[in-house]
Amino acid sequence: MNLPRLATLLFLTSAVVGGRLLPSAATTEQIQGPLPSSAIILDGEELVYEVSWTFFKIGTVRLRTSGDYSAVARIDSYDDLPFVDLHSVHYSWMDSSFFSRGSRSVELRENAWWGLDYAYHLPERQLQVKEIYQTALDSPPQERGTIDTVMLADTNFVDGISIAFFPRARIHTNIPVSVPTVLYGKLGATDFYFDGHKTTESIEALDDPVRVVEVQGATSVVGVYGMTGAFTGWFSDDSAAVPIKGAVKVLLGDVEVEIIQWKRDGWKPPTDR
Repeated sequence: MNLPRLATLLFLTSAVVGGRLLPSAATTEQIQGPLPSSAIILDGEELVYEVSWTFFKIGTVRLRTSGDYSAVARIDSYDDLPFVDLHSVHYSWMDSSFFSRGSRSVELRENAWWGLDYAYHLPERQLQVKEIYQTALDSPPQERGTIDTVMLADTNFVDGISIAFFPRARIHTNIPVSVPTVLYGKLGATDFYFDGHKTTESIEALDDPVRVVEVQGATSVVGVYGMTGAFTGWFSDDSAAVPIKGAVKVLLGDVEVEIIQWKRDGWKPPTDR
């Protein structure tokens, strides 16, 4: 199993974990309407998470958000780990409902950045997966050809980083949701079971427990890098709904993410103190 890509998959499937498939979940047509996106998207928001597998701390995820509904996540493994060496960057462009409208990811391999570009042709309901490379992160991506074309049944779907923002806008609802999902070129669905369950979670960055809202769910894109499909996540119990912690079951143990740094104007994790 490739552990670096397992960590990547964990965060990009909403930084959350546990749960089950929900056949009674609402469809994307049932969840249209105004969303508090202005409270979720804040230009310049920066969130840093530490990723752990069993007893090993294996790296960090740095997420930066822009006010135009775009986001960038940089994933780096810690130096000198015997089984992990990963440096990757993931880009996502969303609409105001946090459905994906484009994404790209690259990974450092032999002094160059190689990856995939997901080009959406929504009128034709097509997703073209193109292989790309960059000599440097600030250089324009070069295409090396289309490697797959995926037909989409619905133009409203999530992928990549957008999976992390989609539940943030709905964490305070009590409506189960099933949303079409694209992960690593595979098409499936992600079910979120929103029930408004509130609790507290302890994190190393704070002395006091953080007030959170829990969500459970599962993705049908299973069998990827050992992920079982089930996930559970905890989001801050406020209008920002910042992902605080997440956990996912994999074949060789548990993978967890936890917020360790944050930069968001006027925000700090909510506690009772």
